Amino acid sequence: MLSNNDILKKIRVALSLRTEEVIHILSLVDFTITKGALGDLYRHEDHPNYQEAGDQILRNFLNGLVLYKRGTPENPINNPDEKSTIAVEKSKQVFDNRQQGMGKTRPVIKYPAKKK
Repeated sequence: MLSNNDILKKIRVALSLRTEEVIHILSLVDFTITKGALGDLYRHEDHPNYQEAGDQILRNFLNGLVLYKRGTPENPINNPDEKSTIAVEKSKQVFDNRQQGMGKTRPVIKYPAKKK
């Protein structure tokens, strides 16, 4: 089973977050951590300075991550990633082309069944 430390590391890598960004994310939920203490969470379990991440750190990080990515209900962040924006634009183009008759599909040709 993954430890809280492993989960923090995997999320950080998956989202390409720098240490300063992780500290900022935690500060969004009024959780203060130093750069060195955060580095201790990322260390290997065998390292003498390794610190186990408790549930409180993981919970605060996830809550802060929601605020970091979505914003607050009063001040939402509408910043979709580039891929979803491109997909929406392409969908709109296809729909517009069909409305204008440019995207008509070819008629379906039915061939007689082969006799055996």
